[in-house]
Amino acid sequence: IIYDNDQAGMEGAEKAAHFIKEAGGIPYIVTGHYSICVEKGEDLWDFFMKYGKSAQELQYILDNTPEADGNILEKVKDTVIPPIKIGQANKGMYINKRFVRSKVSVLSIFEELYSAPEYVVFEQTLDDDGSILPRKGDTVEWVLDESNLKELMYLIDGKITSAAQKNYLMSKVGLNPKLDGSVRMIIKSTVEVFKAVVTDVLDTSSKETKQSELLMYSLRDRMYAGTHYEVTYIPVAHPLQGQYTVGVSTEVKSASSSIENFQVTEQVKQSLRVFQQGTDSVEMKMNEIFERSKGFVGVESRRLVTWATDMFYHTPMDFKMGRRTERAYMDIMIVGDSRTMKSETAKRMREMYELGTVVSLKTASEAGLIGGSDKTNGGYKTKVGIIPQSNNGALIMEEFSGGKHIIPKLTEVRSSGRARITRVNGTIDVPARVRMLSVSNPSTKGGISMSVRSYPSGIKVLLDLVGASEDIARYDFFLLVDAVDQYTNPLDDFDLDPFSKESYMNRIRWTWSRKEDNVVLSREVAEYIVKNANLINKDLDCHIKLFGAEAWKKLARVSISVACMLVSTDESFENVIVTKEHVDFATKFLVSLYVNDVFKLSSYVANERSYNELKDVDVIALQRLYNTHSPTLHEMEISVDMTQKQLQLVSGLDNVQFADLVARLGNSKFIQWQGERIVPTAKFRKAMPHMKSSYLKTPSERG
Repeated sequence: IIYDNDQAGMEGAEKAAHFIKEAGGIPYIVTGHYSICVEKGEDLWDFFMKYGKSAQELQYILDNTPEADGNILEKVKDTVIPPIKIGQANKGMYINKRFVRSKVSVLSIFEELYSAPEYVVFEQTLDDDGSILPRKGDTVEWVLDESNLKELMYLIDGKITSAAQKNYLMSKVGLNPKLDGSVRMIIKSTVEVFKAVVTDVLDTSSKETKQSELLMYSLRDRMYAGTHYEVTYIPVAHPLQGQYTVGVSTEVKSASSSIENFQVTEQVKQSLRVFQQGTDSVEMKMNEIFERSKGFVGVESRRLVTWATDMFYHTPMDFKMGRRTERAYMDIMIVGDSRTMKSETAKRMREMYELGTVVSLKTASEAGLIGGSDKTNGGYKTKVGIIPQSNNGALIMEEFSGGKHIIPKLTEVRSSGRARITRVNGTIDVPARVRMLSVSNPSTKGGISMSVRSYPSGIKVLLDLVGASEDIARYDFFLLVDAVDQYTNPLDDFDLDPFSKESYMNRIRWTWSRKEDNVVLSREVAEYIVKNANLINKDLDCHIKLFGAEAWKKLARVSISVACMLVSTDESFENVIVTKEHVDFATKFLVSLYVNDVFKLSSYVANERSYNELKDVDVIALQRLYNTHSPTLHEMEISVDMTQKQLQLVSGLDNVQFADLVARLGNSKFIQWQGERIVPTAKFRKAMPHMKSSYLKTPSERG
């Protein structure tokens, strides 16, 4: 491409290069002749005629001309086919006038398929001097192309019949539809048309609380629910639906996100180094990161809330532990009294990182979160919910206490990382691997909001809020936040300024773009994780599996997130390197969530174990009861539970004697009460096989 040496010439050359590139060619913008044709507006004519240059000299310039710069062509593309948000599609500068581009997520797809005429020939069957086809056999053509895409609306929608199609197309080529009997319509080719409802992709945050949606007709290219695309389309005012704005697309391709486009450049490396611990300990650097975050979260921010939220954000999708691949992204919950910075921290970080989506569970439905099928005129459309829309992203779910009804519906999604959407004609399975942060107040009792300290333990808070123990076990960790004794003055200044926004943006995109092979856990570190997990279980494992068999996975995820927050890497900055020090910090962090005067897990575990662990002194205590109450104890042994009245009838004791027996059983932790029912404990069942029919009294008992 050899254009004039002026601004108009360069702009024209770049635009021509763009169209060549889009058509599949390789454009070369020649500017070498500008060193000869130095005057404004001089061109190739001047090169030869004014300056007397030869063909060989031009050939030398051509041979040394590089391929057109892709970055420049991308900017040109933005001017030729501007990128817009879906909500801008109905602006007058675009509608029915100009092709635009949008990165979209497919919310729903229509099950019905359409076939529209693409190339049509009209042939005259009779001589007709008054027609534009005066002689029999004369033909005229109609072609669907980019100049007349809005005519598609008359060809497929509104229950269009073939006769109506013919009459409409005859009018478009200048034929009188009333004379359709003398004209034959031959459809030479058709094009498939698919319908979907799209919205803007969710990989970057927006201050808008409601996203716009657009009905999109796509030629040839079928889009799938829950998938992201870059769509080139023209906004059209639908003539049969009250000028309702729709889109007609001519090109659909997979959309690349800011994560997929992220590259580790020297500039990026420099911006990431500020997070590295250097000679500091992990804890010192994590404390520094917290102090700096006050500059954008607020001086009222809470250390554990800030760390927990940042850990939720800074996780890759997967990691390898030995030969197995495990989930690295986390699912956590923060439960706290009102005004404890739990929601505010998450939202401020979302604004800083420009990643993630916020949704309220209070008003959410299964269809809104996961997806479903809706009936339409003449068919059905399948809609994906906000969770599969956020696949590979982050979702902050507020007002959890108001959405407890939906939690059982999320069980399969949490377990499998996929959303199964039920349709009339079967189900579809879409990926739903999402970092999830649930934020909630404690449950309410009689319309009164409970405080976390009003519960005897954090376990009771979670059972009241989440419900099933298996659902509790699926979370990576919980944080309970109580109200502060004294509020922080919002006018107080913070001690350390935040790092640059560029650094924060690069750190999270660096984290999210790391693949499983980029997360380095040496054999030594992996064994250390398992060892620490076993130590945690030794002290804190109970029937509510906050840790349990999954403890090493949960500890590994937190350790990886700490390594990502501190940009622990090698010289290439391609890998996340997890060290024992990261594991130590993660272990201390996890234990601190539960061993405190709010959650009180240690005392809960000690109490629970007192009903399960059997000691010699317990066997002796039960034997003493067995000597005089063996029928009662045998009845308890074969029962799951029973009422006090049932047990008293078996015992044959009066009220005073029975009350004494029950008290002794309870004090020794051989029974528990569930309302009016008595439940034999695991300690009791472990002790019963040791009972003997005759009992040798001790010397003290014999006197």
